[in-house]
Amino acid sequence: MELVVFGYQIVPGRDEPLAFAASLEECQRDALSERDDLRRNDPDIEPLGAMAIYRLTLVWPDAEGLLAVLNEKTSLLDAIVIDRKLVGLVAD
Repeated sequence: MELVVFGYQIVPGRDEPLAFAASLEECQRDALSERDDLRRNDPDIEPLGAMAIYRLTLVWPDAEGLLAVLNEKTSLLDAIVIDRKLVGLVAD
């Protein structure tokens, strides 16, 4: 069974870490809120770059994949993402 979620770059220009939401609209709202928080907490912050939004298709890992996560040989995200597509940018 596949599951689709959306993730945005918490730090503009960097794919780690990502924050996730159930819908594209929710993800866009959260990314805009994150940008507002960054500016509110640091009024002297340099202009922020664009934050990428991805559509991620996830599947539950098989036993081998789950063991790799449990044994810290791979991240959970790497074990469950089977497709990742850039679907938008949030910018000023």
